[in-house]
Amino acid sequence: MVFSKNVNLRPGEQYAIDAIQQQLLSAILGFGVATLALGLTPSLSMAQSQQQQQQEQ
Repeated sequence: MVFSKNVNLRPGEQYAIDAIQQQLLSAILGFGVATLALGLTPSLSMAQSQQQQQQEQ
């Protein structure tokens, strides 16, 4: 948890902070996975086209 537990928060505020952190984390992870997938797609399609060219020759 990023925020210090020493801060006196009401349960609702604590819940809100936890929810915000979870959303941020999932957004960062989702963005990372999407970026990774987009980065891999061109290299995969290039590899497939090279294989097809070799088979045609």
